[in-house]
Amino acid sequence: MTESTARQVNGEQIVYVITSLAMGGAQKVLLGLLANPQLKEPPPLVISLLKTEGVQAEFANLGVEVFYLELEKPKLLFKKLRELKCLIAKRPIKLIYSFLHHANLFAILLATICAKPRPAVIWGLHDTPLKGLYTRYQHRLLFWLSARLSKLPKKIILVSERSRQRYIEVGYPADSMELIPNGVAVPALQAAQTNADRQAVRAELGLASEAILIGSLTRAVPEKDLPLMLAAFAHLAPTQDLHLVLVGEGVDSNNADLQAQISSLQLQNRVHCLGIRHDPQRLIRSFDIATLSSRSEAFPLFLVEAMALGIPCVATDVGDIALIFGGKGVLQPAGDLTGLAQAWQEVLNWSALKRQQQIEQAWQHIHAHFSLERMQQHHLTVFAELIQACESNQAWNMRMHHKRC
Repeated sequence: MTESTARQVNGEQIVYVITSLAMGGAQKVLLGLLANPQLKEPPPLVISLLKTEGVQAEFANLGVEVFYLELEKPKLLFKKLRELKCLIAKRPIKLIYSFLHHANLFAILLATICAKPRPAVIWGLHDTPLKGLYTRYQHRLLFWLSARLSKLPKKIILVSERSRQRYIEVGYPADSMELIPNGVAVPALQAAQTNADRQAVRAELGLASEAILIGSLTRAVPEKDLPLMLAAFAHLAPTQDLHLVLVGEGVDSNNADLQAQISSLQLQNRVHCLGIRHDPQRLIRSFDIATLSSRSEAFPLFLVEAMALGIPCVATDVGDIALIFGGKGVLQPAGDLTGLAQAWQEVLNWSALKRQQQIEQAWQHIHAHFSLERMQQHHLTVFAELIQACESNQAWNMRMHHKRC
């Protein structure tokens, strides 16, 4: 992207729409994008459909203005829409960039209530729509409607090649798609910080300093297949001082189904459900292994973060996880309970030398291919091209108007 093109993009020209600010991959991508200095000034506007606990503090630290539509309170809808219309009327908005299916549909509605010339809409897709994944009627209806309206956005940004292929199969337009893999900040490996975090987290959990932690930043949703992870963990837990740490939305003591399975496997003292946390890097550094047991993914940012922080990874071969690993992590087929347990044990059996070699190779791979800077620059290029196209089209319409007059 040339310097002159880059200057066409600033924080006031783009409004972002997301389902909620609950902790998740899409929210982390948006935070990473808004950390770019070019998109922070003037302060950008983020519209959250729901007012859910999560990463509000992180958005506030970036100086982001957040408007909550509060769809969980239907009686407020028309009042909130009027407030939002007044808010966006004060901004020279040229692009609406939305994340996740509910937000994508709302972005189409939002574009229609904006003053002319209407802004271009960009959809962000962060999942892989496998057959049978959407079990609830409402989700199937949402997916069907999204597919029917998918020709309306000017651009559809995906984070995974497998996801792109699957969306094309269900009818999304290939010519609108742009593949932008997620990226993370890749700090230098810090052995002292890692050791400090390891000891601090073990002390917090009341564990011995030598305890082994297998950790997962995840969510309590079917596609993450937490029952498989727990069953696989039950194979290893009795043999050593081994603990499973689960972090994320719905992964807490209030999840009755999750707690019932933990009890049935007699893992009450081995599995630690921490729920939503605001110290993900500290937790990741404390893990001996970072893991996912998913049966569906697009491009899980958690694994990228773990490799960037020097933590060996084990995961199921879904989405673009094989691309993320680049041969520097251990893959197992989805649904293979025994294979997942064996993969964990394989990593735990590595010598100190092999573990260090794997850590350094994984870090180099992430630094070369999935850095935050690469992701930001790719987005800026897309934004600049769409803004330039919109301005050219507006200029053409203005010339035609003058000719008619």
